[in-house]
Formats: sequence, C-alpha cells, structure tokens
Amino acid sequence: MLLGDLLGTADLGLRPLVLPPGADSRTIVDVYTTDLPDPGRYLAGGELVLTGLVWWSPEAVETFVDAVVVGGAAALGAGEAALDGVPDLLVDACRKRGLPLFAVPASVSFAEITRRVLAEGRPARPVGRRLLAVLAGRAGLNRLLDVAAAELGEPCVVLSPVAGVIAGAAPPEQTELTRAFLAAPRLPTAVGKIRLLAADAPDRHRTVSWFVACPAEPGNADATALAEELAGLVALERARVDAGRRAERRLADQVLRALTAGQDASAELRVAGIAPGTPVKILVSAGKATTLVDEILRTAVPDPVVGYRDGATLAVVPRAGDQLADVLKAGFAAVRSGLGDLRLPTGLSGTVPAGPALFAALEEARHAAGLAAARAEPAAVVTADEIDSHMLLLGSVPDEVRRAYRNRVLGPVLAYDSAHDAELVATLTAFLDHAGSWSRCAEVLHLHVNTVRYRIAKVEQLTNRNLSRLDDRVDLFLALRLG
Repeated sequence: MLLGDLLGTADLGLRPLVLPPGADSRTIVDVYTTDLPDPGRYLAGGELVLTGLVWWSPEAVETFVDAVVVGGAAALGAGEAALDGVPDLLVDACRKRGLPLFAVPASVSFAEITRRVLAEGRPARPVGRRLLAVLAGRAGLNRLLDVAAAELGEPCVVLSPVAGVIAGAAPPEQTELTRAFLAAPRLPTAVGKIRLLAADAPDRHRTVSWFVACPAEPGNADATALAEELAGLVALERARVDAGRRAERRLADQVLRALTAGQDASAELRVAGIAPGTPVKILVSAGKATTLVDEILRTAVPDPVVGYRDGATLAVVPRAGDQLADVLKAGFAAVRSGLGDLRLPTGLSGTVPAGPALFAALEEARHAAGLAAARAEPAAVVTADEIDSHMLLLGSVPDEVRRAYRNRVLGPVLAYDSAHDAELVATLTAFLDHAGSWSRCAEVLHLHVNTVRYRIAKVEQLTNRNLSRLDDRVDLFLALRLG
C-alpha cells in the first residue's frame, strides 16, 4: 500500500505532520507496532511503524527516531491518546531526518490501520518491492541503482556537490548537473533528458545534500513514480550514514571542548581514534558550516574530528597531506554558487604531533583564519606558511586603511583598466610574480616582450613609481595583495 493512499483514507482521520516531497509514493510492505525505545533491530525495511509513545521522554527521542530511520521504515505513525497529542520534539526530529510522520487520533486503533494496510488496498509495484528488498538487505546503493536502471532502461547515479559520485558511474555532464542542482529554484528539476531529485533530509542545505540523477521521461507516470521512490530510498541510506556520524560528532565535541578549554585532550583523541603522536593539522573556519567542512575533509581523510565551538567550525585532521589546503579550496569552489552571501574564511595550521602541541596549532589556525577573513574571496583558505610572511602584517591592518592604501597606490591603474580594458593589473601582477623578468612575464601572458614593456611603462606613468626600484616594487606588490 502506498503511504499517500493510507493518509487519504478519510474515515481514519490520520493527520500528516511531516511529509517530505515524494513521501506519499513510498510503499508500505508491513506494519510494526512498538513502544520500545530502540526498535531498530526488529525492522527489515519498508515498514509502517506505529507507536503509542509509551517510551516517550525528551532524552529518548533522538535514539528512537534514529532507530526507525536506520531500520529503513517507510513512515512513523504516533498515537495521540497517551500524551494528548504528538510532541513537537518528535515532529522536529522526524523533519530533520526526512522521516514521514502522522498523528493517529485516539479514536482509531492501530489494529484497524494494520488491517487496512495488509488488505492491500493498492498492490505495491513489483519493482518497488525489489527496491525495498535491496535496501533492507543492505546490498548497497549500487545494487539499488542497478534495479532502477533495469526498469528505466538507462542508468541512474547518486551525486553530491562536494563528494562527487556517491554511487553509480560518473556522468559526463556531472559538473553541469551539480550546478543545476545547486541553482534550481525548486526540485525536482530537469537538465535536458536528465531529472534531478533531492535524496536527503528536506531541511539539509543543498551544498551538502545527496541527489539522484535519472533519465527524464515527460508524461511517463510510472517512470516518475519510480524515480521519486528511488530518491526516497537513497534518502533513507543517507539517513543511516548520518546516524552513524552522529556518534562521531559526540566524540568530536568532547575532543574540541577539552582542546578549547586548554585541557589535555589525549584521552578524548584516543577514543576518537587518534593516538598520541599522530601527525595532525588543526582547522578553524568561521561560521556554522560544520557539515560542509566535514564533507570536504572526508574527501581527503577518512576520520576527521569536526565540530562547532566558540562560533566557528573546528577540526582535528589526522594524517593530512600537504595538499589539504588545495582540497579545501576545491571543495569550497565546487559549491560556491550555492553559498549565497555566506563567508567561510578558513585557517589551517601546520602539521604537529597529537598532544600538547595542539594548543599552539589551534592558535596558529585561528590566526590564519583571521588573515583569511581579511581577504575579498568569501571562502579564502590561509595556511600556517603564510603567517610568517607579509600577509600577517597586512591581515592586522584595518579595512579602511587597506582600502585607502590600495586606492591611493593602484587607483589610477584600476581606473585605466576599467576604461580601456588594458589588463595593466594582470600584467603588473605577473611581472612582480616573476621577479621583474620581462621574458618570463611575456611567456606566461602569451605576449610580445615589447607589449609587456609598454604596459609596465604605463603603470609607472599612472602611479608615478619606478619599477626598477625595490621600494616602489614593494608598494605596488602590497597594494595588489590588499585586493
């Protein structure tokens, strides 16, 4: 029986409280009535879970909902008789995890709901049962996609803006699909002959959401229903992953609480899987983009310790290579169109052994994040290597002083570029980056040497500076870095 059909049974008076997109097409294959605080072990997938809320307490809600989601249940029905309604905390927990929830009036027995479902007012489609069986059997997302592809005639893929391909084969238009998913005013949406559907909790930010790309067949109701059902089942798998990571987050909170309090975090780190002496880096990123930072880090290392403390996302990253800053920059760039006005200046410490050196590394990362915040780009990443350079000095200069200096030194050049599209700033940057070498600058810019000489002469004329002098070069170099 489809969940939408059950909710539409007027005489039962079931009241939807959480109904994510596509949830009404979920197939109910069985009914399980329980008041256990953790019913997960008795769920095989696809069940309608009915509960009288005898187990209820605010402390127990997360455990109960996690168990229902991880068990692969199709929906949760909560009786109103015991508590004279359904608690808001339960509604919020189900909404956060994308679990359909409805209220069962005190006048309706669970036995009557069970009878209606088992009577199969509408038989489940065979392919729907096969998809549910794959998910319940823990065969994995790739097998789930195989079953869907056999029905649709073309492959499907599960993608993430940050992590890329979660399951299936990478489509050639992956970048285009990701941009469309991030930019779509509403979902599902189509890109040519491909349909994109969210496969995650409805309140999760798109930058960290999973989505399904399936062949689009306008007018084919069965194909549309199958795609929606597939997206719903992928969302259940995502919820299982999230439930496992919540335990990791609790450990991370303990580590970061000790670290930010200046306490020895060795015991907490060991519980989190980081032995004393393990080479680690510390990350500090302004703002509460903890999940995004976590997702990006997991593309480079399997077990980052990530949490939110003191108004920033903090992370202890074990066994991180020298390319971690590049990984972060690439991750932020991949979701830039979905960040809006959000700023995520990020600092990264040098590598230190896990232990007392972490306190200095944390301060180093905080200083680097402060430098990143002074840059124009919304998600700048600054490493410890830059702290002992001129950037440390520039980062401490007030914004109004920085702007005034840049405008005074480079203002005429910027204005000339704007009026004539002369690329003087780009030429000056390349010239200084290559230590004033005419030939190397010309080679990089694919210009004749005489063109480079003409442009640099124009810069000197506009700024009243001589680029053969070191002090004038420094003035222009600093003005460029303040942009």
